[in-house]
Amino acid sequence: MQEYRKLLCVNKIRETKRLIENMLIPILSLVVAAAVVGYQIVINFFPIIRKINACNLRICYLVFGFLILYSFGVCFINVKPAIIIKPASLFFIQEKRIRQMISIKYIGLTLKDIIFSIILSACINGIHLNRNFLFILLIIFLLLNTTNLMRWKIYHANQRRDIGIWLLFSIILVISLKYFFMCIIDIGIWMYMLVYDFGVLEINALKYEDEMQFLEKVRIAQNFNNTVLLNQYAKEKTVRYLQRKNKVSNFLCHFPLIWKAQISIYRLGRNWIIMGMILFAICLGIYKMPFCWTLPFLQQEEIRYMLWLGSIFAVFRLTLRSMVQQLDSILEKATDGLFIPISENQIVKQFIVIPITIICGEGIIMAFAVNSSIVQILLGCAILICATVLNLWLEVKYKDFLVKKDFILSIAVFLGALILTK
Repeated sequence: MQEYRKLLCVNKIRETKRLIENMLIPILSLVVAAAVVGYQIVINFFPIIRKINACNLRICYLVFGFLILYSFGVCFINVKPAIIIKPASLFFIQEKRIRQMISIKYIGLTLKDIIFSIILSACINGIHLNRNFLFILLIIFLLLNTTNLMRWKIYHANQRRDIGIWLLFSIILVISLKYFFMCIIDIGIWMYMLVYDFGVLEINALKYEDEMQFLEKVRIAQNFNNTVLLNQYAKEKTVRYLQRKNKVSNFLCHFPLIWKAQISIYRLGRNWIIMGMILFAICLGIYKMPFCWTLPFLQQEEIRYMLWLGSIFAVFRLTLRSMVQQLDSILEKATDGLFIPISENQIVKQFIVIPITIICGEGIIMAFAVNSSIVQILLGCAILICATVLNLWLEVKYKDFLVKKDFILSIAVFLGALILTK
């Protein structure tokens, strides 16, 4: 055992040396960049943090909102093991020793969580060792450490109740910011997961060993600066982490084009949607932030409002454009000979579900950004839904008419955007 540990240490030193030799210039560049950024942070932000005398609730809610989104992403969207072990260790070492190694690495993760929690607590509450500082430190640590435990548990034994536990933990965590005694429940959940889901959980050995072998191959290719293998592993990685379903739901069996629309829009049509949302965010910043008003052509509020309203109109038009392109691709495949045992009316009815969902989601996000009323949201979304349905239906049935009368749909979309934000 001692000889094996010695070999592991020697191998780690060799890997580090080889990585430094092959990536010397990029590593030095990163070190210089990190030094410059760190120096600027210390010079500019440290005095601001020292001046904070009380807990800043706005920053607190923003930090916790970001951490909760991060927790959801790593637990349910991009699920990967929180602890990495060499494949050789999994092969040569007994299960009891492996669990000891996992426990030691978990302690290292816990120390990282504590350091990160201290930094975030100082940003929220200032450098004051008082009750608020310790309470925020505790809450952030619970969230980060429980996220690591839940990642580990979901990776090895994903169950339906996991999302319920995560929701319960997150809701109680937010409530405890106002009623601090509620954090006792979160402490209980954390202790339960630490003892049961981490200490007693049976490791999915085949899945975990395969994951570790793949990571080791990537690390070896990186150490030797083998760009060909790295490119190959990058393509393999996209396939390895695709969502797999053993059983297709009855809903998708009866309405397959709903799933087809979701995949097509995500793979091919999302660029237009992302471009529209970026444009909306920029124009919203110009409309809301006073320092943008120093430019001569932005000093009048009417100009800023029309610019912002135009960005909202562009979001919906770009979204509809991406939807129409995907519907055209399906119809063109049917024209070229692909047999689709569904009528055109059924194609439109099934395909239209995802576009309506996306259009309504965008409308609700924009309405909340400007504090619109419920009546405005409902009326604006209703007009946008009608415009979406009419656009896709005309695209299938009367495409020539749609080309000539497209300005009518543009007016309807503009009216929906105006109602949502007025």
